Amino acid sequence: MSLTSAERFFYGIMYNEEIRGRCLKIAALPERERGAAIRELGYSFSPGELDSVVCREFYRIPDKILKLLGPGDMRDIVMSMWGNYM
Repeated sequence: MSLTSAERFFYGIMYNEEIRGRCLKIAALPERERGAAIRELGYSFSPGELDSVVCREFYRIPDKILKLLGPGDMRDIVMSMWGNYM
């Protein structure tokens, strides 16, 4: 089974320190520049696609990974951006 771009992004942030570091730098960019920067990393997905992956996979993330994300975890960030709070 091949992963979708949104799944690759999600798992990259969770388990790949290099991708997580790059995404932290992207998060510091002005909002209008973030989408292009994510696409430059090789990802292409809609907010809804990422939202679906986060909703499906969030509860499977090991606690040690959740602690890496800090108080503003991915679920909170994604849900607040697209108004689909859990």
